[in-house]
Order: sequence, then structure tokens, then C-alpha cells
Amino acid sequence: MGNWERAFALGTACYVAAFSACVYAHTASAVAKMGVSLLASALPALLATELCGGDEAGGGELARTWLQEFVGTAVMVALTCCPGAAVGHLGRAYEYGAHWVAMVAADYSCGGPQVNPVITVAMLVARGGSAVEALVRIMAQVGGGVVGWRLLFGGESFLTGAVGGPAPDAHLPLFYVFWSECLGACALALAVFAFATTKFFQEGDNYLVKMACINVVLRCVILGHGATGPAVNPALASSYAFAASGAWPPLEDGSPHYVAFWAGGLCGAALAGLAWRAITKFAGGECGPKFPNEAAKLALGAYCAGLALVAWRAHLGVEAAAIIHETKYGMALKARHPLTKLFGRKPREY
Repeated sequence: MGNWERAFALGTACYVAAFSACVYAHTASAVAKMGVSLLASALPALLATELCGGDEAGGGELARTWLQEFVGTAVMVALTCCPGAAVGHLGRAYEYGAHWVAMVAADYSCGGPQVNPVITVAMLVARGGSAVEALVRIMAQVGGGVVGWRLLFGGESFLTGAVGGPAPDAHLPLFYVFWSECLGACALALAVFAFATTKFFQEGDNYLVKMACINVVLRCVILGHGATGPAVNPALASSYAFAASGAWPPLEDGSPHYVAFWAGGLCGAALAGLAWRAITKFAGGECGPKFPNEAAKLALGAYCAGLALVAWRAHLGVEAAAIIHETKYGMALKARHPLTKLFGRKPREY
């Protein structure tokens, strides 16, 4: 690629980015905002060769990575977020089974994309690699998430329950929503390392067992981290907020959305990446006792994932639940009928 072609590509990208920003800022149409947002998320694919320093082969591979993440995230959201709404959010065991089946179908049909900035950042920290590729993946994941959620909202009339997504609990300080997502994301990333990168589960071996183990950890996070939904996937959380409201979450009022899902989630990813680097170094015999086997990696990874879950549920989660309870109780006391206040009766649910 010559200098003229590279300059033209960069100029076109700048024009598209500026056009998207101007349209988004000056239109009230949710459809127009979604269109320019998807256009902006596709810029890495359009500039793939330029991002690879003019290497057309590398650019083609980067563009394919973007497409795999975009399609994979859209399919993941549409399939895995559907079972609960389809049957009315009953919380029954078959919903969990349906979630696992949907998770397997989305992963297998799309070739195993990462579909989650938490996993992308954790892999980058643990294994190194290209920061540019990680950014391309994340932008594709956000764009694909928007498409997936819009597909769900479009079919909501055919579902028994409402389509819902993650959001930080309005009664909690930022401290708790941050650590809810941070520890949940750390547990999920460590589970992926332990069950998807050790030799017991590589190259398609024990694929269904691998997905079941990861799903169990994810289900534990979902059941225990209600302070934020949870999402443990910043792209899923932001794309849901955009698809539901027609606009990206605002940067105001302490920005609980970004503190919880992006700051908390990515900090948890970085923590998991550093932990896995230490585990692989220890289990590989580079320091400390020699355990040069994959079983040690799997056991240590699962143990650390369990520690992250326990750290929330045993202490911080208890405090968060107490804060929510006391806040709702206080609001219920204020909302009582004057006659109820006169007789000093408390809200029935308490």
C-alpha cells in the first residue's frame, strides 16, 4: 500500500468518524444513532490493513477477526439472553439448561469467538499479544451486542416474559457495584483459563464438559452478584443500555454504568490475567515447587475463581444486600398512608 492510498484511507476514516459523531449528537432518532454507532464500530475492519502497517495479509486476518467477534457477539446475545424471557423468567432448572445449550450453540456455530471484553483483556494481560487486535475485538463486540439485543427486542412480542438486561442497583454506592463486577469478571475469566486453555479441553476435547464447567461458574456469578445484574461483559451491558434506550449511557452522576461494567469488569479481567500468569509460571516449575502438569493449572485456576466468588458472597455481597434492604425499608416507611403512620404500623413485607 502506497503513501497516497494510506493517506486516503486515514482521511476517509476520519471523515466517517466525524460524520458519525455529528449525526449522533444532533439527531433524536434512535435508528439513526444505531446506524452511525454500528458504522463507527466497523471502522477497524475498514482500516484493518492500515492498522497492520500496510500488511494486506495481516489486515485481512484482522478484518476476519472483527467479523467473527461481531457476528459471534450478536449470536451470543440473541441466544443466551433469550431462554429466561421465552418462558417468563421462572428461574427453573430447565432455564439454566437452556442457557447452557444456547451458550454451546453460539460458541460452536461461530468458531469460538471471545465475545467479551473481559476475556479479551484477560487474554492480553496473561499471554501478551497485540493491543490493536484487542481493541478491534472490543469494538466488534460492542457493535455485535447492539445487533443481538435489537433482534431480541424485535421478537419480544413472541416471548412470554420481557427482555431484560443488567444495570447497577440504584441503591448502592459505586464501591459495591465496582467490586461486584470486578470479582464476578475475575471469576469468569479464571474459569475460562482453567477450563478452556488447559490441555484437557484443547482442540475440541471434552468440549461439552468445558462449556458446562464455564456455565456453572457463570451461573454462580449470575445468582450471587445481583448488585449489577450482573453482566460480567461490558459490551453486553453497554449494548443493552443502547438498544433499550436508543442512546449510550451518559457520563454523569458518577457514571455507575461505566464504573461498574467497564472499570470494574476490566480491572477484574486484568486481575485474572495476572493471576493466570502467576499460575502458569508456578505450575510450569519456573519458581517454587515444581508441578509441570496441566492438572495443577486447572486446579489452581478453579480454586482462584472460587476465591473470587467467595470474596463477594461472604462479605461485600452481604453488606450490599443489607444496604439495599435498609434503603428500600426506609422508602417504604416514608410511603406509608398517614393513618398507618398514626398507628405506627410497619410495611407488611417487613
